[in-house]
Amino acid sequence: MSIHNKTTMKKILFFLLLFAFPFVQSCDLEEEIFDEALNASLLESKTAAEGVLAPVYSRMIDLFNDHNGYFMLQENSTDECIVPFRGGTDWFNGGVLIEIHRHTWTSSLSNTQNTWNQLTQGVARALVAQKTLASLNSPNSALYIAESRAMAAFYNSLLLDLFNVVFVKSPDDIPTTGGVGKESTVLKDGAAFDYLIAELDAAEGALQTKKEVGQGRMTKGAIWALKARLYLNRAVYLNRYVKGPQFAPADMDKVIENADKVINSGIYDLEKADYFKIFDLDNSAHPEIIFALKQIQDNNNGGRFTWFSLARNHFFSLTNRGSTGTDGGSITPEFWNTWADNKTDPRFYKEVVKQDGSVTSVPTARWGLNRGLLQGQQYGIVLATGGADFKRTTNGDLAIEALRNTFRTGEMVNFTVAVDLETNTGHSQGVRVSKYAVDPLSTQGRNINRLDIPILRMGDIYLMRAEAKLRKGDAAGALADVNAVRTARKHPVLLTQAEMTLNNLFRERGFELYWEMQRRTDMIRFGKYEDTWTSKSDNNPNRRTFLIPQVALDANPGFLQQNPQ
Repeated sequence: MSIHNKTTMKKILFFLLLFAFPFVQSCDLEEEIFDEALNASLLESKTAAEGVLAPVYSRMIDLFNDHNGYFMLQENSTDECIVPFRGGTDWFNGGVLIEIHRHTWTSSLSNTQNTWNQLTQGVARALVAQKTLASLNSPNSALYIAESRAMAAFYNSLLLDLFNVVFVKSPDDIPTTGGVGKESTVLKDGAAFDYLIAELDAAEGALQTKKEVGQGRMTKGAIWALKARLYLNRAVYLNRYVKGPQFAPADMDKVIENADKVINSGIYDLEKADYFKIFDLDNSAHPEIIFALKQIQDNNNGGRFTWFSLARNHFFSLTNRGSTGTDGGSITPEFWNTWADNKTDPRFYKEVVKQDGSVTSVPTARWGLNRGLLQGQQYGIVLATGGADFKRTTNGDLAIEALRNTFRTGEMVNFTVAVDLETNTGHSQGVRVSKYAVDPLSTQGRNINRLDIPILRMGDIYLMRAEAKLRKGDAAGALADVNAVRTARKHPVLLTQAEMTLNNLFRERGFELYWEMQRRTDMIRFGKYEDTWTSKSDNNPNRRTFLIPQVALDANPGFLQQNPQ
């Protein structure tokens, strides 16, 4: 039975602790384990181990398919995303989205509070799962314990990246009948990094491969990819706020070593036909993907990243007329300009329906959303008079017309490059991102999505290895890796040796990984996070970490130390 089976999760009742550790928001510091979860008959059932493990992975749902938490911290704090107060009516959200973009946040920022809670709960669930699984007479216990241990390290790695905090607690220190148990240890900087690597190393041997368990679970390949990412950023984690971190050759060797393991495993491969297939609905066994959020249809909280960006008059489904965009985030002019000499890149744009006004209808089978970066006047399907169905031609084809924002202002849906937080705040300003497929089953454009959200994938592995080689002085090796990605994407232009610079490699990561929740980490590592871009001029290096939520500090006096402001 799949560990993602929701019925099993409810049956086992192992969602158990939303506040498992004394470092989360709650002022009730008791560690509670529901009696139902420890009921002997339930824990002896054939599906008990799966039910224990399922909530460890389910914590990823809100983290990696929601626009308002981890995505917002990683994207809206950078040049890849800006969310204006559109028309003075939309997307103010209490001013928090403006604070994130301008780097003026405080310790009461709701986005960090939500993400903090999700990550700490993830660590908590993983540790409790380890303790419970150890008591089960199940042939899967050893494997699931290793997966839980790796997932605890994964959640902790995100806490390290965002907040410079890692929490250490042994499963043996968790009581089975209530009470606080032993207090967690807080690690930072190098000690935190070393702990994460040790935990991943300890889990690796018992894990299986993607061929055996799929891409939605922790595997050996996911461990290698995660270690490559950690070692690539080790110099940053050792000294958060220094100018020009020193990337040790030994760390870069570790990046290369782990990337080699992934690439040479024979399990994964770069997408060679169509870059956007990585983000299509049928990507549940895509060879590009190493580790992903495995979405299930009844989550009722589907991938929101395209909904968040596209217009309210962009219809996503022929069967659900309420499935449209929301005119939220766009990219900044600065990020758009990085593509100025790269618009033939297949990752930039994929046209399904022509956008020059020359096409006035398409057969139903040929209709779909254009993908990539959408700029200029948009054309698409429109509602017929009365709104009961979409307008069609006399032969039954779908009518294609210039889109107008009939839901709000009446303005044409003409996405401009210009957008900011001060003056260019109209509903159609800013280039939009249509990277992830929208599920036609979604009734709102954001409540159902069956595509898996990639978290670790091969394009990143090649570019991480390229960066490690380049930082070691191997420009030829770096060039080979970058061009391997470009060749797979069918890019008409390959880079030359003279073009193989750190700045161009940073650009290449933007071309390959935009809107995938990596931009903030990349900008910090490349020394660009204090740069000026549209509506953001703050250059305070302390903003490289987010502030620990004030509610967590207040709930546990003296336990946590706030990051510098």
